Amino acid sequence: MIKKWDIVIIILLVVLSFIPAVIFGVVLNKDYNSKYAQITVNGKVYKNIPLSAHKGEEIIEVKTESGINVVSVKDDTIAIIEADCPDKICIRPGYIGKVGEQLVCLPHRLMVEIKGDTSDDGVILSY
Repeated sequence: MIKKWDIVIIILLVVLSFIPAVIFGVVLNKDYNSKYAQITVNGKVYKNIPLSAHKGEEIIEVKTESGINVVSVKDDTIAIIEADCPDKICIRPGYIGKVGEQLVCLPHRLMVEIKGDTSDDGVILSY
């Protein structure tokens, strides 16, 4: 037989179970639509550049022990525009701006990667 206090306790436990979700939602308050470029050198983060709200052009010179790369941030895209490596393969792809895209300069051990919320552009839904 279910008593009045049994129902009160069950309702109280259900309400209490949602408190962690509310706390994490308020504390983290993360913008899930943001994307940023992460520049890494030798596997260590050199710089994070927010791309979602970026306007205009910014030039970043990345100096490593192996050489120099010049990175250009234009609006919400990024590219390696100049490098003193012998093959210059890192310059060829041009500007990238989709989450998951990468630019790599192997001689300088430099990587530029777009990170953030995954977009639905390449997702195929099936039922």
